[in-house]
Amino acid sequence: MTVIRKDRFLLGVGLMTMLLALVVVLQIGGGRETPVAKQGTLELADFSWTSHTIIPLDGEWEFYPEQLLSPQQIHLTRIKPIMMQVPGNWDEDVINQGYPMSGKGYGTYRLIVRNVPQGEHLAIAKRYVRFADAMYLDGQLMSRSGLPGTSAASYKPRNEPYTIYFHTEQAELEIVLQVANFDFRSGGIYNSIELGYASQIERRTMIQSGLELFIMGIVVIFGLLFFYLYLRLHRDRIQLLYALFFLGFAVIVVTNGERLLLQLAPGIPFEFAFKMKYAAVYGVSVVVSMITWKLAPGLGQTIRRWLQLPSVLLALYVVLIMISPFRVYSSIQEGMYIVNLLSYAVAFAVILHHYVLKKYESKSRSQLQLLITCIWLMLVNYVLGILVTWYPVSQILLNCTTLVILSVFAVLLIYQYVGAYDAMQQLTQQLQLSDKVKDEFLLLTSHELNSPLHSIIHLSRSLLGTSLRRTNETEIRSKLQLIRNTSYRMSNLVNDLIDMSRFRDGNMKIGVGTVDLVSCLSLVTEVLGFLATGKGIVMARRLEPEARYVMADESRLLQVLYNLVYHMIGQHSHRELVFECERHQERVRIILRFEEHTEQITRLGTEERPDLESMYNGSAGLSVAAELVSIMGGQLSVNDELESIQIELPSAEDAGMENVIETAVSQEKLREDLSGLPSGNASAAILIATTDLVDMEHLNTLLSTEGFQVSFADSDMEVQSLLASGKLPDLVIVDAMLPAVTGYEVCKQIRLEFSQVDLPVLFINMRSTPADIEACIKAGGNDFITRPLDAGEILVRVHTLLGMKRLVKEAANNEMAFLRSQIKPHFLYNALGTIMSLCFTDGPRAGELLGSFSRYLRILFHLDNSEELIPLSKEMELIQAYVEIEQERFASRLQIELDVDRSLYSCKVMPLLIEPLVENAIRHGVSKKIDGGTVRLFIRKCENRVQVVVEDDGVGMSPEQAASILDRSHAEQGIGLQNVQRRLKHMNGQAPVIKSEQGHGTKITIEFPYQ
Repeated sequence: MTVIRKDRFLLGVGLMTMLLALVVVLQIGGGRETPVAKQGTLELADFSWTSHTIIPLDGEWEFYPEQLLSPQQIHLTRIKPIMMQVPGNWDEDVINQGYPMSGKGYGTYRLIVRNVPQGEHLAIAKRYVRFADAMYLDGQLMSRSGLPGTSAASYKPRNEPYTIYFHTEQAELEIVLQVANFDFRSGGIYNSIELGYASQIERRTMIQSGLELFIMGIVVIFGLLFFYLYLRLHRDRIQLLYALFFLGFAVIVVTNGERLLLQLAPGIPFEFAFKMKYAAVYGVSVVVSMITWKLAPGLGQTIRRWLQLPSVLLALYVVLIMISPFRVYSSIQEGMYIVNLLSYAVAFAVILHHYVLKKYESKSRSQLQLLITCIWLMLVNYVLGILVTWYPVSQILLNCTTLVILSVFAVLLIYQYVGAYDAMQQLTQQLQLSDKVKDEFLLLTSHELNSPLHSIIHLSRSLLGTSLRRTNETEIRSKLQLIRNTSYRMSNLVNDLIDMSRFRDGNMKIGVGTVDLVSCLSLVTEVLGFLATGKGIVMARRLEPEARYVMADESRLLQVLYNLVYHMIGQHSHRELVFECERHQERVRIILRFEEHTEQITRLGTEERPDLESMYNGSAGLSVAAELVSIMGGQLSVNDELESIQIELPSAEDAGMENVIETAVSQEKLREDLSGLPSGNASAAILIATTDLVDMEHLNTLLSTEGFQVSFADSDMEVQSLLASGKLPDLVIVDAMLPAVTGYEVCKQIRLEFSQVDLPVLFINMRSTPADIEACIKAGGNDFITRPLDAGEILVRVHTLLGMKRLVKEAANNEMAFLRSQIKPHFLYNALGTIMSLCFTDGPRAGELLGSFSRYLRILFHLDNSEELIPLSKEMELIQAYVEIEQERFASRLQIELDVDRSLYSCKVMPLLIEPLVENAIRHGVSKKIDGGTVRLFIRKCENRVQVVVEDDGVGMSPEQAASILDRSHAEQGIGLQNVQRRLKHMNGQAPVIKSEQGHGTKITIEFPYQ
């Protein structure tokens, strides 16, 4: 008892039980007196009706055993009925007043109800009658459940509750109820039949049905929840058993009470419905027993076996239910009710014993509380189910009690899983944080190590590929110097990784000695000098003579300086990085700060200065540097206002500072351009737009050794400036994550002036998802590469883009040459023949025509293949020369009309774009017509486009010929037009539009941008 008083859960269960018992006692003892039927008649003369009145029609009913009589037959029969107590079973002598009856059989009940309210809407509610019945009211069949019959073969069992509604016109009612039972051990009217106002009975029925549906929904949700937990989380069998318990309880609810299953599924077979009902009733008990013994595995083997006996018997009975008909397994049903109740009692006692003694084993306290609640729920339902049958206890009370119990269970369940969820959230946050740190560390490490490693590989490959006969000592030394500097950087990165592990383990060892800052800073500027020049950064040293020597670990100090300088170079461009060393009492201050580069002061004045403090806090390299400085007895600090980093270290006073030479303190500036690095044969110029130092170093080393001219830009303004300078690169490599304006916007700006052929763009991206690829292509990029950069992939894509650009140029030139080759030999013969004939008849005219022919050939053959666009005036000159020759040939048969806007003579067109159209109109249109015709040429400007129309009134074409003339499969019909079509596509122009009518001529229209 002490444990129960201290445990809030057990105290709550006890209080709920006492409260429930009090409600049941009050309902049983507080019921008002109701009239009772006597000798087949129920007299309501002295009963006061109210709007909430529901009268149980209990008492003595007339009963005609072994006869199924209609009301009319009862009035005509002379058989004297026996009196049968309702509710009651046929085989009880007290109920049937000693008449010898069997539990199985059939018969007819009859009751007269007098003094009922007239002119009111009333209802009669029938609950359980075993096992088929039909109800007549005042001689009319009102409803039935199943089909009563005189034999097992002729009747159909159902046992479904129903309510009949009627309107009274007289004060007396006659109720006749036919009943048959050939399945259960005892038959008859099992529960009270009730009479009352229709609204009240309907309200009660709706409340009961609603409560049952609501309870079923809740337990189904609980069942699915536990089933989900079993499948998705940890496959714990206890979760599966909980799921089976709640799903079984849902079946119990839907097959009892108002028996909603029979109402919702009228066609469901009787055997199947009752197999579901009783398999759930006894199967849930087996599941509860399995949960109990899983959560409470204690007790001895002998005691355990005896306590498990009820659940074993129930499991065997469930098997019997599934394989045998109702009349077989129902014969021992009363005995199994007792076994079922005993099984719950045993389970409740065992689990309560373990809970009180706190024998939780591997399970949690909450799991035992859940099980106690489940068993208590079933015990309460059993007790209330018996009370509802034996005493006038409302079914609504049973449903409301179940709701309260489920609410308590839900609160307990929510409490348990909220606690588990909170714990999981905390663990998830810790794991996410650790995973993020790990990913960032691995990403940084892979980038930092991959870049110098690839640089070393490609520099070495470049050296191996150099012919020994053409050895250039300066070039080889320069490449070896790059290899050495890159190796230094890689070694420092590895040292950083090792040091981070040593800091964590607390076993970092430092060898402090005298260190010369001149040699240290010289080595740092030499190793990182080429990176600095790539970003337009000039490095200078200003050392005081007395601040040359410090007490530190030389290798660790170099590691610190490498990290600091590399970090500052990565955050700035076009600045002057100054190393200052000054003596302050017994310590030396090493200050790294930026000064404005004189050539970039104006531009940099508009930029926002970076926050060095945030950079310091977010850099792994600087974290290692701070730890190393601290171990060496110094201090590292950041001043974001002055854009400087300061190191304080102990001074080495006995290092012989008088030997410091003047050259150690002189200013030294490294002003090497990346163009000064070896570049091989400089086959193509590549512009790289990025601020990532790792990518910059990698690409510079890789592409320079391949013979490309490399230049860098760190903003969209610088890219636009370089493109506007007139020295157009062959390829642009753009970082998609370019600061300020993204690489996508930079590419869009490039595409406003240059096509994908004129200036290919290769993107550097972090990922290769479909969304990233779409963004690159949509912005106008030709191709993309992803980080970490792979040297082989970079070279393949660069060479591919440059090769494609070269092939497109060659194709354009070849197309120009092909068009010129399209001059038909017979045109030359005809032109020369015409000129020869004129020499005999009209010499001066022959000379003029020969001049036109010469001008035509000169223009045609002297067009520069490298010239993609020419003025329209030049194209018109070619057309006029051609027309003069053809007009002389065809004389009056050919008329030419030229309507050209002379303000367009300066606009640019592709060579031989319009002349083939005029030539086709003459050769295929007018010349084939006996009377000849007219060719008209119109050239106008329509907004920002130029429209060219060539029209003739020649022989024309059929619709089929017009549709196929541009088809390459019919190349012999229109090579000239196909060339025009391809060239217009290259200029982003409109494809030729052909309108032709046979016998009336042809009209061809083209459009291209005005430029």
